[in-house]
Order: sequence, then structure tokens, then C-alpha cells
Amino acid sequence: MSAEELKLADELFDDAKYQDAFELLDKLSDKDSVEVQWRLARAVFFISKQTQNADEKAKFVREAFVYAEKALALDGASFGANKWFGAILSEKSSLDGTTERVKQLENVKKHFSLAKDANDSDPGIWHMLGQFNFKISELGWVTRKLINSVSSNPPSASFEEALECFEKAENLKPGFYSQNQLYLGKTFLALKQKDKAKQWFQKASEVEVRSEDDRVCREEAAEALKKL
Repeated sequence: MSAEELKLADELFDDAKYQDAFELLDKLSDKDSVEVQWRLARAVFFISKQTQNADEKAKFVREAFVYAEKALALDGASFGANKWFGAILSEKSSLDGTTERVKQLENVKKHFSLAKDANDSDPGIWHMLGQFNFKISELGWVTRKLINSVSSNPPSASFEEALECFEKAENLKPGFYSQNQLYLGKTFLALKQKDKAKQWFQKASEVEVRSEDDRVCREEAAEALKKL
């Protein structure tokens, strides 16, 4: 494994060539290193996003989780291992039902926080923290009650905290991820700032579609604009 090979894998991922990134990483001689394992987890996780088949999506998410677990076991302080373990754990726990998802919220936030502390200049981890805060903030009363019943230290959040994270991500690298623009629109809307929400939904509705996340972003943003 060389720095050049990892750089190429990252470039393939950034170009939404997730299968190509996976195949390159899977052939590396030092495949069992933490730097390769979390990248394999990331590639398979994004491959899971490209399919509409629920069973196939679940299979890929669980496969990605195996790589993420291994990366974390190799180096519990690794930025990439914590970032992608948190993201994939969140998705996997959703597959395992509402109770499991709720049980894992504290763990998801812990790994996001560890990743942020390891590298607070990465826009991706700020986006993940923003999504976490946003989704906690929009939970209904019944789910909140469930969280309090199964968690000794239930996470709390606000739309203001979510906005701070999304804005931090965007300031670090403008336009780095279509979903960040979409969630800026959603968060401003939740805070009843419709003019700012409209500006971000407009940007999100015009992103170049290179991945399933981009397609979803454009569709959701266009729908949101119709309702404003």
C-alpha cells in the first residue's frame, strides 16, 4: 500500500466511482490496515446507496459495517474509522428496528465526536453531526420517550446546533456535498427562516447528479421549493 494508491482510491470515491474504489482497495497488499479498512467500509456503504432494492441495500450496509468494525478494532483513535463506523452504525441500527436504532444513538454520537476531535477541519464529519442533531430535533414525543427509557444518557440536540454544524461544513468546503446544501434548506425551514431556506433549496435543486445522493437531493429540494 502506498500513499499514491490511497490517494487514487479517494479520488475515485470523490468522483462517485464507488465500485472502482472498492476494487482498487480490495487488491492492495496491505488490505488489513486501518486506512484501507475504513475506506473499504466507506466504498461499500456508498455502493449500498446506489440500489433501490431493499434486500441488496441491507446486504451492502451490513458488509460495510464489518469493514468499519475491523477498522475501529485496528485503531480506536482513527479519524476515518470513527467517522465511518458512526455513519454505518446509524444506518445498520435502523435496519435492526426502532428500538435498536434508539439504543445506538449515544454510540453513534460518541464516534462522530471522536472523529471530530481527531480532525475538526473535515467538512464531512460536521455534516454528519449536523444530520444527527437535525434528526434528533425532529423526533416525535413517542420516540423521545422510548429514547429516555432505553438510554442512560439520551442525546439532546436542537435545530440551532444542526445549523451550526451544516454551516461549519459549508464554510470549510463550499459545495462539497449536495446533501449539506439540502439540509441547510431543511434546517432553515425548521427554524422558520423561509427566505434562507429557499436560497439553499434552490442551490440543492441545481446540483450536478453524479450519485444517488445527488439525485435525491435534487428531487427533495425541487419538492420543497414548490411548497414554499
